[in-house]
Amino acid sequence: MVENTIKDKDRDEIGVSKEENQFNFGAGKNFEIQDWKASKPWQWEEDGMVVTRTQVWSAPGCHEGCGVLVYSDKETGKFIKLEGDEEDPYNQGHLCPRCLAFNQVQFHPDRILHPMKRVGERGENKWEQISWEEALDTCYREFKRISMTYGGDAIHCHRGTARDNMWQVGRLGNTFNCPNECGVLSGLACYLPRVSLMIMSYGGMQIADMSQFFARRYEDPNWVCPECTIVWGCNPTISNPDFYMGHWVTDVMKMGCKLISVEPRVTWLAAHADIHVRLRPGTDTYVAMGMLKVMIEEDLYDHDFVDRWTYGFDELSERARSFSLEDIEKITWVPKATIEEAARMFATSKPANIVWGLAIDMQSQGTPTAQAVAALWAITGNLDVPGGMCYTAAPMGVDQPSAGGWGYYDLLSEDMMKKRVGWMEFPMYRYGLTQSNPDIELLEHQQGKFKGAWVQCSNAIACMSLEVEGWYEAMKGLEFVAAVDIFMTPTIQACADIVMPAQTWAEKHSVRAHYYFLSAITGSCAVEGEALSDCEINRRLGRKFDADEEFKNAIGRPLDVNGWPWETEDEVYDEILKPSGFTFDELRENGPVYQKYEYRKYETGGLRPDGQPGFNTPTGRIELWSTLLDKFGYDPLPYAEEPGIGPVTTPDLFEDYPLIMITGARTTSFFHSEHRQIPYLRQLTPDPWVQINPEDAAAANISEGDWVWIENHRGRCRQRARVTYEAPKGVIAAQHGWWFPEQDGAEPTLYGFRQSNINKLLANKPGKTGFGCDAKCTLCKVYRCSEEDL
Repeated sequence: MVENTIKDKDRDEIGVSKEENQFNFGAGKNFEIQDWKASKPWQWEEDGMVVTRTQVWSAPGCHEGCGVLVYSDKETGKFIKLEGDEEDPYNQGHLCPRCLAFNQVQFHPDRILHPMKRVGERGENKWEQISWEEALDTCYREFKRISMTYGGDAIHCHRGTARDNMWQVGRLGNTFNCPNECGVLSGLACYLPRVSLMIMSYGGMQIADMSQFFARRYEDPNWVCPECTIVWGCNPTISNPDFYMGHWVTDVMKMGCKLISVEPRVTWLAAHADIHVRLRPGTDTYVAMGMLKVMIEEDLYDHDFVDRWTYGFDELSERARSFSLEDIEKITWVPKATIEEAARMFATSKPANIVWGLAIDMQSQGTPTAQAVAALWAITGNLDVPGGMCYTAAPMGVDQPSAGGWGYYDLLSEDMMKKRVGWMEFPMYRYGLTQSNPDIELLEHQQGKFKGAWVQCSNAIACMSLEVEGWYEAMKGLEFVAAVDIFMTPTIQACADIVMPAQTWAEKHSVRAHYYFLSAITGSCAVEGEALSDCEINRRLGRKFDADEEFKNAIGRPLDVNGWPWETEDEVYDEILKPSGFTFDELRENGPVYQKYEYRKYETGGLRPDGQPGFNTPTGRIELWSTLLDKFGYDPLPYAEEPGIGPVTTPDLFEDYPLIMITGARTTSFFHSEHRQIPYLRQLTPDPWVQINPEDAAAANISEGDWVWIENHRGRCRQRARVTYEAPKGVIAAQHGWWFPEQDGAEPTLYGFRQSNINKLLANKPGKTGFGCDAKCTLCKVYRCSEEDL
């Protein structure tokens, strides 16, 4: 049995050392590779075309990394078509419309194909083509000036969601001596509330096991199909969230797995679920605590696992018992009997797992909500077992986000690290995470503390930024902004001084080292224009700083410390892959490569740097009562609160705005704010839509397809009404990320990014821990647009 190490030292002495931050279990240690290989080589000829096996993992596109076969012209290298790779274990040939429409991306007439500089005022849409040398020299000169004049922390690096360039943006910023890198979503409310909680209390990240750890997938004898899965706060068959393919859920359902859906809307999965827990948006913690209460009071938890491997169960039990199921029913709109039934089904199913999503994060209490939901699989013993919730980390020790083991902050002094925005205010930001806090960043933008920004494949003001006008004004006020993207965006038009063209995934090489497997992304198609890969752009710019002795001396960096020592782009990938023993070329020949997966690593020492049994937490156990939350001054147990704005918290506002609004409703047509200029995808979803219940629509004289205003005390935007019983009475679900590339790119239009931008109704206001925001549980009203409005 693992020792309760917290008893051996004062809790105030618990540190957050680099070793404690490590959740890449067994990184660089001995590992075995699964005996599997695709039947065909990575490239072959077919009917006068070259066929290349590769993966989609860069802008434009999502963060999944689906396997595809790319067909290109043998003579010219021109892209012809793509198909799903049925031999790829990850997506098994499944593709979404975004992949199928890729030819319209590759050859789109509006693609950025050359570096450009602004020749008019910001917002005028006046640009002049320049050389790569001029573009990179300008960026080098301006970021050096800002860093040496104001300090590196006066620069802010924006990036889009996790893809192959995610490590590069942070590392490039560190090259400028800048510690601030993130998206601009309030409370980092996209997976990171859950990730942070898991790292702190579980010693690493877990994900529902649907056999994705095995190259032979469902046929692997080590895997067991779950008896029950909960899909909580996401719509995976549409969104495919967090490196998780939605069809895996339907696959296991066909094998007999029971489904519980915790979701306000009647999605396809909710309609086919054994139990639908149809809760009021923003009350997820109450539901989870109610389920914990039933499991504990009815003695449905795993006594052996709880006694041997958890810390704080008695305290959690006392907290859960303090909740009343009758009160939870009134608060959540979920009948007491439904909560009891769901708790019993999950607790008595062995194994069982949970597929969770953004609704956990997008409430101000994102941290305690994640803590409560995670406790469901912990106390039932469904942790790191076949078909349960399993630990996942960089495969074969390849830590791609740190670029071959060099951490994000190895280029920064300790003092500069502490200047990362949010580091001092929110202690959890020091633990296992690299992003800065966007809410404080907005404030410091407005106070003039920030002077420059690097924006790489991020459309901040049209996609992630809440309090949109505040971010827009702050970004426009910066002294210098450089951007890298494939298309012009409202953010670039409003703010950027230099814009540089990025290659598509079909044009560039890269590495996919995330969660389950390791693979080489092989660009086989002819490059359009002068576009360069994200990595090559960053490498070239970074090397200018590496060679600048004046800059290094000024910031106190040793002359022999370089952020970008690689002579070529391919050397970068070879460096990243070193722990695996593969070079890029070797991985391309053999990939995708799966490391042998081991369950119950906590019994064999596979989760701790010291090789001892247990978990990589201060106590060596799963911390249901979190020592680190306690150390940081937060409640160490999960707790439940009403959203910051809602029918209970703000009854006066509720009188004026009687509908609860869910934002971010997904469609297969787009990924966040991307793809709006792609004809095939706009044909599938030509306009932004908002789902509204027929009773609410009738009361407001709204018919299917009407343009409607969605309004609250912060602002309004317009979308088309989709009248459907999928939305419960009193709740609407609106889309995000909308702008209109067909409109004028110059001010004041800026591609119409204000027209349908649901974020105008939302506030930059994180939860107590700095994580989470009320983006899926605020108030509004809906009414028809007049003819003049249109």
